Amino acid sequence: MRLSVKLFLGILLIAVMASGATGSYFYYQARSAMLDSIRDQLKATAKISAMLVDGDILQELTEPGQMISPEYLEIQELMGIIAQTSQEYLFAYTMRMENGQVRFIVDSPAHDDDGDGVISEDELPEPIGALYPDPPMELLQGFVRPSSDERPHYDQWGASMSGYAPIHDSAGRPVALLGIDMTVATVEGKLAAIRQAGLISLFIALVVALGMSWYFSRSIFRPLGKLQQALGKVGEGDYSQRLDESGPKEIVASARSYNAMVTELREKALMKNSLGKILGTEAMEHLLKNRLELGGEMHNATLLVCDLRGFSRLCQKLPPKLLVGLLNDYLTAMVEVIQRHGGIVDKFVGDMVLAVFGHPVPLEKEQRVALSAAKAMVARCDELNEQLRLGPELRLRNSIGLHSGPVLAGIIGSPERMEYTVMGHSVNVASRIERLTRPLYVRIAASMDFTLNHGQGHGLASVGTQSLPGMDAEMEIYVLRGGGEEPSSG
Repeated sequence: MRLSVKLFLGILLIAVMASGATGSYFYYQARSAMLDSIRDQLKATAKISAMLVDGDILQELTEPGQMISPEYLEIQELMGIIAQTSQEYLFAYTMRMENGQVRFIVDSPAHDDDGDGVISEDELPEPIGALYPDPPMELLQGFVRPSSDERPHYDQWGASMSGYAPIHDSAGRPVALLGIDMTVATVEGKLAAIRQAGLISLFIALVVALGMSWYFSRSIFRPLGKLQQALGKVGEGDYSQRLDESGPKEIVASARSYNAMVTELREKALMKNSLGKILGTEAMEHLLKNRLELGGEMHNATLLVCDLRGFSRLCQKLPPKLLVGLLNDYLTAMVEVIQRHGGIVDKFVGDMVLAVFGHPVPLEKEQRVALSAAKAMVARCDELNEQLRLGPELRLRNSIGLHSGPVLAGIIGSPERMEYTVMGHSVNVASRIERLTRPLYVRIAASMDFTLNHGQGHGLASVGTQSLPGMDAEMEIYVLRGGGEEPSSG
């Protein structure tokens, strides 16, 4: 679910809850206040009216036949007067308690309650002694003290509430009660108006929620949506996306931070890409994980030195532009073979390539892998001659020297300009072994230190102890016979 939809639903929910809670609070407060006022009014009216009724006379009215007596008619007229003291009063009546049962004594005069112009049977007064079934607790309390219904009573004539008060005889004893029924239609109308106001308030809250959602969508979520899309592009490696630095200050700050981040990521990606071209992907990742810091350590590694024979002759016969193009094609092919075998191109010196196997990325059976790479480099050089259709005088012929030994490997330079490289005596030995390939008429030669580490058994054969050119040292050398060697020098 989109964030804008979540916020809209959240604002809508808050608006509904706030409006509903406020409306409900005022509704129930108004309803409670109105009902309290009605109960107080009923109890006060019932109490005052009960004082106007002669309790001694009520005790004498016990038979229905007494309903035509002057005493009955006088009290009934009083009930009618009480009922007419307010437009909201419906009836006034008296009751007594006999053997735990409530019975009518004097009821209100007959009245056309439904307004049809005819006094029906249920609109006639209840006879003396008529049973009042299932009296509520408030009515029973009315025999001893003023009371009223707690909540409205609903029937076919609408909503009503009743108030009760005891009637005393001349000795001050409660002998009956006076009840007054009051319509609460007015109260219901007022409550309906409050409910309607609550619905209007809820509608206004919905409109406000829609307006706020539209505002936030334009001022916040649209920029956030663009930021989300831009971050997705960054996650895919696209650092060209930039954000507009305008709008609310919080959005502007986020946009500026994003643009600064993308700029830095683009620069790092460029640096990483450039470093990967120099070291290879695996070596680059290894160095980045272990931090690029100045310094070096001694490590055992396998070195491969590949040189191009007769390069000085090519320089004399080819124009510079063509020579550079040919050299680039050759070096591209050699680098591809080295990296495919897990080696790292350490440096180029003219047409000479120095590659390292086994450091900084550990490589299993690095000597065998290096020998395999050397064979593939020789074969690839010969294939390149055929692809470029070079004549006999321009044919490329490379030779390779292999050696395993300790090297000083690390980052040299300055904090602003660094270079990863290997150096030391083993590098010089590998270079001198490559130079031995010419007098030995071979394309690949290796030291005994190289063959001691799983190099033997792959076509290498010893040619005895040889003096290393330019060094006061001798070493047993192994060569790979075949490969189109010829008695010529570079």
